[in-house]
Amino acid sequence: MTRGAADTHHSTASGGERLVFAGFLAVLFWAPLPFASNRVWAGALLCLLLALLSLAWALLALRGRAHIAPATWRRARLPLAVLALVQAWVLLQTLPLPPALLAALSPQAARWQPGDGWAPLSLDPTATRYYLLRGCAISLGFFLAVATLDSTHRVRRLLQVLVASGTCQAVFGVLMVLTGLELGFFVHKYVGLGAATGTFVNSNHFAGYLVMCLAAGTGLLLAQLHSGPARSLRQHLRDALALLLSSRMRLRVYLALMVIALVMTHSRMGNLAFFLSLAIAGALALLAGRRFSWSLVLFLASLFLVDMLILGHWFGVDRLIHRLGEVGSQPGAELTRYALNRDSLPYLGDFLLTGSGGGSFYGIFPNYQGAAVDGYFEHVHNDYLEFALELGLPAAALLAIAAGYCLWQALATQRLRRNPLLRGAGFSVVMAGAWAGLHSAVDFNLQIPANGLTLAVLLALGCVIRELSSNNKQ
Repeated sequence: MTRGAADTHHSTASGGERLVFAGFLAVLFWAPLPFASNRVWAGALLCLLLALLSLAWALLALRGRAHIAPATWRRARLPLAVLALVQAWVLLQTLPLPPALLAALSPQAARWQPGDGWAPLSLDPTATRYYLLRGCAISLGFFLAVATLDSTHRVRRLLQVLVASGTCQAVFGVLMVLTGLELGFFVHKYVGLGAATGTFVNSNHFAGYLVMCLAAGTGLLLAQLHSGPARSLRQHLRDALALLLSSRMRLRVYLALMVIALVMTHSRMGNLAFFLSLAIAGALALLAGRRFSWSLVLFLASLFLVDMLILGHWFGVDRLIHRLGEVGSQPGAELTRYALNRDSLPYLGDFLLTGSGGGSFYGIFPNYQGAAVDGYFEHVHNDYLEFALELGLPAAALLAIAAGYCLWQALATQRLRRNPLLRGAGFSVVMAGAWAGLHSAVDFNLQIPANGLTLAVLLALGCVIRELSSNNKQ
């Protein structure tokens, strides 16, 4: 294992490369602000900013002032190749094909395309081109994380920026509800009134973003837990109390603010996925450790007990519990999701291999929509299904494999590395991945540019920390 080769101390980086990293962090902070970048202009701007940063890094690399360590490149090249391949496929979906080839690849698309001439696989090329733009932005975000996170100092900065962004979003979202102003991004909210949404439109997507920022903050706090030889339970209790009373309490307060906002989103799956992902990541961290850690157990217990039972009692957890209790007794939303999934299965069968085109679900689904599903749907409430419907099952499977590979690297980091920050960052990646795996089954968080970008950066972090040297100033 060539850990030393995977690091460049932040103080030796060129000035231009440091500016690229600073710009990358600024873009990550910006991405959730304009309606989570889920508007055409905001998505295009996000892609432009990330493309300019990537171009700047490439020019620096050509001049020998920036590089990716060989060990990091070996870990990251598989997911990078998958992302590039998927974007190439989306581009191919927009290109006109000869009628015979189109019929061979997608008979249903060939039947539905107007005319008998050359036509693309996508049944909505305009939407697919914008989908490609968003996909390129997320892929460039993954690349920039791999290219610029070359020290533990920068890993810490990345996690701190996500915590800062989540905290600002949480404070804004809570204040909008408590004051009754109900503003979003410089406009009055028209949906989600009475629930915290930050600068997002949908409270469920805001909850998803908060969980990823909570994962980043939890990893930072875990990096500060005592990791010395095994001691008595009494000493562990004293250490946990010292943590809560120390200057690190500021970070703990930030996490509490985000949990308050998470509760006030009234998002059932957002809150449930937070605690389940925390429990899953905690259990895996305990299994990855060489000895049982009371500090870890007590810390995770404090997140459950203090945040939910005390803070949640003041800020609406009773309403959240009531909404959770409605599942099954008033299953309107659940039945709608079930009917969406059921009606999408024939759709999937018709476009199993090639998809109907990125971003085309809203226009194709009405052809399969049954009487039980009333209204207009831009997305199916299931990320797994939507990727398969629009891109085809092979492309969706490749994306799942790439994500699983990054999570495996993060788990290996927790098992093999002893540096507390790297282990804490690994916890953040696993927790974010567990959240995405759970929440994606009932919502479309990953179709939202800010959330997709943030998750991609965290998954890239999983590849980076596997080989990153810990022999530098933190």
